[in-house]
Amino acid sequence: MALPDLAHDLTASPQRIALLVGVVLALVFVGYSLVEARLMRIVADEIASPNLPRELDGTRLVFVADIHAGPFFRHRSMERLVEKVNALEPDVLVLGGDYVGGRFDGAEVFYPAARGFEARLGKVAVLGNHDVWEGDDEAREGLAEAGFRVLDNESVTLESPGGGTLTVAGVEDLYTGRPDAARAAQGIDRDDFAVLVSHNPDVFASQLGSTADTWDLALAGHTHAGQVTFFGIAALFIPSSYGQRYRSGWATEHGVPILVSNGVGSVTLPLRTFARPEIHVITLRAGEPHP
Repeated sequence: MALPDLAHDLTASPQRIALLVGVVLALVFVGYSLVEARLMRIVADEIASPNLPRELDGTRLVFVADIHAGPFFRHRSMERLVEKVNALEPDVLVLGGDYVGGRFDGAEVFYPAARGFEARLGKVAVLGNHDVWEGDDEAREGLAEAGFRVLDNESVTLESPGGGTLTVAGVEDLYTGRPDAARAAQGIDRDDFAVLVSHNPDVFASQLGSTADTWDLALAGHTHAGQVTFFGIAALFIPSSYGQRYRSGWATEHGVPILVSNGVGSVTLPLRTFARPEIHVITLRAGEPHP
């Protein structure tokens, strides 16, 4: 073999090895991401407040967001979701928006199946940007037929058979509407236990300041925890003006505990990397908040 050919082979081998390693890692990444997108987990938390009536101590609030029924979340997935939620025996069921996604008959998948959701005290929902983009009239009608009260800058009071009440308020989507937390807070006393729901968590940064003394808890989705992340630490893209601030999990603004859910479904591609889909069950306790 000529010396130039031998030199070429020796230098080409590391390149081929690097290429092979890169291909293997890419396949592992995609394979894992496809699997994780189906690994639904239940996340349990407790929130305590002196505003919660004793009659409602132990109330189970279940929060579900970003289902994105469509090309990657079909009928069987929706059936399993309803089963998982009902197995948690929610007293209050809150849906955080983006029930459809992908413009692929998501409405036909989600809204009929949503009639199967059960909750002892009540079911409420807000709309997300995808719900409005793909037909807000259809979303409102479908949710109403499924027994949900859609909250647009307003609140609803839910009453226990034992006499205690709690309030859930919801605002319009930030991208497609005009969220107004102050309007949603109208009629709510400071001594009432009240939950604020916004599809997009960015609303909290701009609007909680003027109404913070109204809320005992705030809930949002929208970010998907970044959907594809670097070991769950950070994501390359988050649909938020505040970067990693509302990527996932718990935060506090003006003394109000905020939960930003990873959500259930996915958009663009059915991939999740260290951003597992999740359903939240929050047990409400009457008493002083935990440190």
